[in-house]
Amino acid sequence: MTSPYVIDSDQEPWTLARRFTNRLTDTLGGTLRDVVVVGSASLGDWQADSDNDLVCVVATGLDSPARDAVSPLHEHSARDYGHTIDAMYVTRDDLAKGPDALRSVVASVAGTLHPESTDGPMNWATWLNIVQSGVRVPVAGDGAMAEVDPRSPGMPIEEATARDGAIGFSRANLDQYWRNRITLSEQIYLSSEAAHPVSHFEVEWMSLGPARLLATVLTGRVVSKSEGGQLAADRSPQFRQHLTRVLDARRGAGATRTWTREDLERSLELARVCVRLGAVAPR
Repeated sequence: MTSPYVIDSDQEPWTLARRFTNRLTDTLGGTLRDVVVVGSASLGDWQADSDNDLVCVVATGLDSPARDAVSPLHEHSARDYGHTIDAMYVTRDDLAKGPDALRSVVASVAGTLHPESTDGPMNWATWLNIVQSGVRVPVAGDGAMAEVDPRSPGMPIEEATARDGAIGFSRANLDQYWRNRITLSEQIYLSSEAAHPVSHFEVEWMSLGPARLLATVLTGRVVSKSEGGQLAADRSPQFRQHLTRVLDARRGAGATRTWTREDLERSLELARVCVRLGAVAPR
């Protein structure tokens, strides 16, 4: 694996991950065995408004008192750290089984802890993210952060299995969630009765969400939203100008942009292309 980032322990998002891990260690004690940074930070796509996503390996499943103890850490993370910090809590056995064998996990989503979460991070893309680009945070002492080595002894995740699972998950998500999400966006923003102004979130989400999933289907890698957009621009150059504007806005480059119905229509056209290509890509 070639790292897409520099792990500078004195800079965000790594300082946030270490501070939060220290608080988790104080809260859970020896129950906390390992913490891995996943998501945009691990993929070299950390932005000023990004969440920090963690996978926390615990000795045993979190019981009610433990959940009550960690819940406020997530709930108040935006206030305490300036960014929401979410986490999925799993055992090593859970990681070895894979998400398809789990009924649910304890996970925080958008700062709210769910004792029996069945979506959010509980999917093969998270498992693949761990072994391809996860960053381990030391849970004791002042050890250095380091990239997860998928070949290290005791690694409970088989990378090939996770890759196949992530491709299948991404293909299904394009066909199920995104096909319906495109229709919903049209109804909310583009129908004759629509009264909602087009938001930056909607344009970015519809442009980059399907694009990054298609990238996983085609490459077998978990990629960031920004890399997914760049790959989509290379693959479908008719969308390059649109994606350049979306990616510039995501990075905060240039003046604040007002998005129009035409921008969203272009985003939805790209999303449809991603859904269609995901369905016909070789299995």
